[in-house]
Amino acid sequence: MEVSDFQIIQRDENGFAKVFFGGDLKEPLNEGFEIRARVASEDDNITVADWGVCEIDGMHWRREFELPEGGLYRFEASLCDKNNWAPAHCRHIKIVYHVGVGDIYMTTGQSNMTGFGRDFAYDPPCLGVHELAYNGKWAIATNPLADPTDSIFDFFDSGGASSPALSFARTLKQKLRIPIGIVPVAVGGSPMSEWHPEETARHYRSMLARIPYVGKIKGFIWYQGCCEAMCTPDPSDYLIRFRRMVELWREQFGNLPVITVQLNRWTGGLTLDQDHQWGLVKDAQRRAAFEIEGVFVVPSLDLTTSDGIHNSSGSNIVIGERMANAALAGIYKRGGVLAPAVTGAEWIDSRTVLVHITPGHNVWSMDNTGLGFNVEDEDGISECASAVRVKDGLIVKTVRDCKPEAYFHYAWRTVPPIFVARDINGMPLLSCYRVPIKTKAE
Repeated sequence: MEVSDFQIIQRDENGFAKVFFGGDLKEPLNEGFEIRARVASEDDNITVADWGVCEIDGMHWRREFELPEGGLYRFEASLCDKNNWAPAHCRHIKIVYHVGVGDIYMTTGQSNMTGFGRDFAYDPPCLGVHELAYNGKWAIATNPLADPTDSIFDFFDSGGASSPALSFARTLKQKLRIPIGIVPVAVGGSPMSEWHPEETARHYRSMLARIPYVGKIKGFIWYQGCCEAMCTPDPSDYLIRFRRMVELWREQFGNLPVITVQLNRWTGGLTLDQDHQWGLVKDAQRRAAFEIEGVFVVPSLDLTTSDGIHNSSGSNIVIGERMANAALAGIYKRGGVLAPAVTGAEWIDSRTVLVHITPGHNVWSMDNTGLGFNVEDEDGISECASAVRVKDGLIVKTVRDCKPEAYFHYAWRTVPPIFVARDINGMPLLSCYRVPIKTKAE
C-alpha cells in the first residue's frame, strides 16, 4: 500500500511507521536520470527524510521511509539528472499532501456511533483528524462521517449526521499531539450478531474489507446494544457474546483496546419488561469494563437526544470527549477520566445497603436523594429514600424493609432519572442492574 493524500498511518510501539511512496512513469526513464524522493514537514518545510534515490521496477518507482509519529508530512518525488543533482535542478513528478503518523480507530456498532444527532453544535473538522471514507479514500474527517457517496464497500449507513467519533478523534489529537485516523464502519440498526465472527458477521466482514486501505489500527470504539435491549426478550447473554466477539476480533487484529458507550435512553420503551431488557444490556456493558481486560466504558445517561433514542449533536461531542478521556486514562496512561461504577452491594440492615463504587471516585446524588436507586426482592421493586456518600461508596436507604435475597439497581430503566449521581469530576455513575446484595457474612 502506497501513501495517499490525507492518509494516517498507524505508528508502531516505538512511535515509528514504515511508509511507501511511489508512482508510475509516463515513459521509460532516460539513461542518466533518476527519481529522487523526500519527506518534509508541512508546517515549516524542514526535511524529515532527505532526498534519496527511488527503486525502479519497470515503469514503477518506489521508496520506503521510516517516519516518526507526527506530521502532517508532505512527500515529494522529482526527476533528476544523475550528474547534476540538486533540488533546484529537478522537476517534481508527484507530491502527496497532509500525511500523518499516529493512531487509527475503527468506529463500530449502531446508529448512535454512525451519529444521528440532527440538531446543531460546534463540532468542527481539523487537519490531523482524518477518515477513510466509504469511497476508499482518505479525507479530512467531517460530519456526516457516514457519507455513502460512491461507496466501494458492501455495507454502510446512509443516514448519518453528527457522530461522537469526530469529537473523540479531535480530543485525542489535541491531548496526544499526534494525528488521529478514524475508519467509519458502524451501521444503524445492526445487532451484535452482524459484528460477531461466529454469527452472521456481515459487518465484521466489512471491517476486514477496510484493512487493505488502512493497514494496522490502534483500537475500536463501539456503541451498540439498542437492538438487543429493544427487540430481544432475554438479552442476558449479551456479555458472554460480547466477550467472545472481542476475543475473536483480537485474534484477527491483535490485542487491541475497545472503548464502549453504555446505552442512554429509549422513550418508546415504557413497560417493566422493556426496562428489564434495557437494564440487562446496560449492566452487561458495566461489567465488561471489569471482566474484559482492555475494555473501557463511558456513560451517556445524562445526555439529551434529538429523538426517542438518538443522541443529540451536543451530546455526541460530550460522548466523544468521554471516550477520549477513557482512552487517555486506560490506554495511554496520560491523565484522562474513567467513569465510576458500582462494584458490589451489601446489607447493613433490612433498609440500608452499602453500595461499593470503584475506589477513588467520590460519588454523590443530588441532595442525597435516592433518585434512580432501587432494591428488588421477592415482594417487588422498592424505591430508595436517600443515597449518602461515604468513602468509595454510598449508603442507600429503602422506603420499606426488604428481604435479604435481593438485588440493587441504579438508573436501569429505559428513561433514566432527571438528575444522576456523579463523581467529583462530574462524570456520571454508570447504570447497573441486578447486582446481588450480599450479607456481611458473605
